[in-house]
Amino acid sequence: MAKKNFWPTLSKANKSRRKQAVVAVGEVVGSILDTPKLRQRLLHEDIFRQWRKIVGGGLMDKCQPLRIKRNILYINVKNSSWAHQLIYMQEEIISRVNKLAGATLIAAIHCRAVKAKLLKPVGGPVGKSEKLQSGSLVSEAEELAWRKQTETLVKDPELVEIICRMRCHSEVRQRLVEKS
Repeated sequence: MAKKNFWPTLSKANKSRRKQAVVAVGEVVGSILDTPKLRQRLLHEDIFRQWRKIVGGGLMDKCQPLRIKRNILYINVKNSSWAHQLIYMQEEIISRVNKLAGATLIAAIHCRAVKAKLLKPVGGPVGKSEKLQSGSLVSEAEELAWRKQTETLVKDPELVEIICRMRCHSEVRQRLVEKS
């Protein structure tokens, strides 16, 4: 009886693949993530996450951003009087959003009055150690832990930022699905 060879033999294609140069993860992931549509979506998520910084704590429970479409920021508002007030503050909000984004992201605001129970908190409480982000679903401590973990694996700071934002976004979406 002949001995069986348990080691697989490699084809010529597999052997040549082993000799190819190693490509850095940052190059592969960076080229995938560097699409204009994804970059714009990440900017929108940053605006929603930093909504408290844009409108301040006083307006935080009165309005919330819904979406940005065709350079128009759609906002759900507690009642029509607050919608009217936000229209007067429109230029200031637009300049704050565009300054935060570093580009002309929005040109107009559209306010819609909704029932108060439909407004969900965005940005969370102000407490230093318990400061929450992304609709009170991801804590700052979690985000910091993800950043440290990513920094140990990836050396490119821009790539670390992109990966952390994507992880935060996916975690928020997953937790929203679980809540519903």
